[in-house]
Amino acid sequence: MSQPDPPPTQERPEVTFEVLGAAHEPFAAQPTLRFELSVFEPTDRPIYAISLTAQINFDPALREYDAKTREDLFELFGAPERWPSTTRSFLWCHASAMVHSFTGATTFGLEVPCTADLEMVASRYISALPDGEVPLTMHFTGRVMYQGPQRQVQVLHIPWHTSTKYRMPVSVFKAMIKHHHGNSGFLLLHDDTLAELKKYKRVRGLPNFDGVVLDMLERAPAQDTEGASA
Repeated sequence: MSQPDPPPTQERPEVTFEVLGAAHEPFAAQPTLRFELSVFEPTDRPIYAISLTAQINFDPALREYDAKTREDLFELFGAPERWPSTTRSFLWCHASAMVHSFTGATTFGLEVPCTADLEMVASRYISALPDGEVPLTMHFTGRVMYQGPQRQVQVLHIPWHTSTKYRMPVSVFKAMIKHHHGNSGFLLLHDDTLAELKKYKRVRGLPNFDGVVLDMLERAPAQDTEGASA
């Protein structure tokens, strides 16, 4: 008696991603970027869902910088002669998304909360860029739930080498911050420092903390390196 033929084997799906664009969410409670992505699966088998996490890195070595920008980024990357070793890829954030069912290809959004806090490296880096683009790399992990040969649900882990690059316009990030905060930035200060600033503001009759800082700068202006060495 002959044995029944085994069920045909199928190749495991292999998903690839591409960033189509970025824009800010104008009605979000805090500054939020939305990256529009596409996902492609070449075997045309039904994909039930993808539980996705993206690690987003800056790639500062992949763009040009003028002298003024290099000066503004000194605290991050050091003197220009050190930049070949200091401008390596570094982490911005992690973001997650759930991709719903599709066959072949679909698009989805990846939301990234942002901040204008200049103590955060991401804000300091992008705020120092006058124009152009921010080079990014997205590394993806997660699980793909897809239809197996007997219509059962099977799970595939997305390999770490699954990644894509994107050059985000600097103007998109800055427009988002301006939309939420106008021309203001943020600094994290210790409670004791804030108490002293409040006292200074009250004693000198200054209208706000902007006035406090400007008054201090006028009384004790910072010197550049050349001025300090003169």
